[in-house]
Amino acid sequence: MEQFYLKIKTLCQKYSTFLNIIILALFCYLFLFHNLGVYPLIDVDETRYVNMSRDMFFLKDYVTPYLNFENFLEKPPLYFWLNVIAYHIFNDTSVFVSRFANALLGAFSVFFTYFFASKTMQAKSYGLICAFVLLTSGWFLILSHIAILDMGFMAFSMAAIYCAILSEFSKEQNKKYCWYFAYFFMALSVLAKGLIGIIIPAMVVFLCFLAFRKVKELFKPINIIPGIIIFLLVAAPWHILVYKAHGMAWFNDYIVKHHFARFIDSSMGLGRKQPFLFYVPIVLMGIMPWTVSFISQILRGIKSAFKNYKAAKSIKVWFTSDTNDKKIILFAVIYALSTLIFFSVSSSKLPTYALTLFPALALIIGYFWWGYVCYDKYTKNIKISSLITFVILILAGILGAVFFYYPPQALGEHINQMSAFYNYICIWFIVMPLIGCLCLIARNHALLFISHVFLMLGVMLISTVYIFPMITNYGQNELESFSKMAASETSNELVTFGFARKYSLMNDFDKKIIYITTVNNENIEKFKQVTKPKKDQKIYVIVENDLYETFKPIGLFDNFNTVEKAKRYILLVK
Repeated sequence: MEQFYLKIKTLCQKYSTFLNIIILALFCYLFLFHNLGVYPLIDVDETRYVNMSRDMFFLKDYVTPYLNFENFLEKPPLYFWLNVIAYHIFNDTSVFVSRFANALLGAFSVFFTYFFASKTMQAKSYGLICAFVLLTSGWFLILSHIAILDMGFMAFSMAAIYCAILSEFSKEQNKKYCWYFAYFFMALSVLAKGLIGIIIPAMVVFLCFLAFRKVKELFKPINIIPGIIIFLLVAAPWHILVYKAHGMAWFNDYIVKHHFARFIDSSMGLGRKQPFLFYVPIVLMGIMPWTVSFISQILRGIKSAFKNYKAAKSIKVWFTSDTNDKKIILFAVIYALSTLIFFSVSSSKLPTYALTLFPALALIIGYFWWGYVCYDKYTKNIKISSLITFVILILAGILGAVFFYYPPQALGEHINQMSAFYNYICIWFIVMPLIGCLCLIARNHALLFISHVFLMLGVMLISTVYIFPMITNYGQNELESFSKMAASETSNELVTFGFARKYSLMNDFDKKIIYITTVNNENIEKFKQVTKPKKDQKIYVIVENDLYETFKPIGLFDNFNTVEKAKRYILLVK
């Protein structure tokens, strides 16, 4: 039996890369793709971007993004192109297919992090741990299940940065290829999110090479000239074509308004002005279940930095990079801090922007856990932080169970909708931390790390079955159902009245949906005009129930018949 185990161990070591890829692929499926299409699209951004992807697919105009059959010139096209490719491959525009590209970008980020960390540290175990830290971080998981642009930007900007840094760990004859791929991915980053796709990679790479004292590497002709050519070949064609099609209208919307004005002027931030430290709690909550160990690592790092400063009497000691370990940690810290500061000073802040930091955080947290799992380092910090995490989760599970069985009277009906979720999540928050505590008692370092992974796997599976569908039950599922009813005949028209979620509806029409979002005298007159009877045409109207009850007595909805009344909205027809 001992010889059998020895043979198995030898085979695993021999084919470790292949096995790691298989393991990552399996967990990427479970975390990112499983149950991806079981819940409806979540408004507003997800419905907006999927509508734009479907418009591009059906209209076959791959230069101009459209929304509700109108030009939407604020965004670059790469995300929509990826969705269109998915639609062609699957021959379907379902919810699963609409989210497929986003989940694939998440998987790409996980695998690229694995290969980058393995290569730079010459340790596949470090790469695997970093990949799992990224894959299991809560915010990363949430945004990989929602069809929005930020995952693509994070993936391609990360790839550009990784490739540039890899040049420091490659043989001399291979360095130029690292730079060529860096410029290639930076071009994709621009096509995914705009000019920030240049700013973030260029900023991070410049600061890192400045810290490495190798700035000259950035400007070597063998690197920069072919790199710029590759960048322009990839990024320039769409920008030229869209400018030819729309001229200064595109330039003002895309360049002036979407990039510079929103960054500098808070009045252009569309209600996105937030405090400077806005992203700190988002990041700390977003890296659950690794939050407490990350805080422990920060405190340990600060203590070590001051100790080294006192010994050397110079801050230069903070920028030493004479070993791979120091170089990777220095790079990851610069990556995380510079990106955090950049988004924090912007006048326009959204929680999704924080996703850009997560590859760097995975490298930092992964290093901490790699030392613990493989070299028995940081034992005290990991034990204490894990115990605190488990206690918090167990208390959350117990309090959640108490809240479920004794809910406030106002939440009674909502608690009934969440009964299955509460039962499963409360049990999971108690059982898995207890298993983790047993791993602590047994001093099994690898199983302790794995318990964190399976904790998040259970949370994600429960969330996709119960939490995400529950979110859409507050109106989004009604809007999708009503839209399909109204689009049953091509001659029909659809009008919305009085709710601000302008692009929550999936456009199943071959024409514009008429949105009247604000209730005032002018829009009431507009509503009367657009709903005048037309020959051989039905006019459908979606309105919130409360608003319907308010305006019905004054005759605004006279001559309309009720098609269906749901919890939040009512569908009328004339």
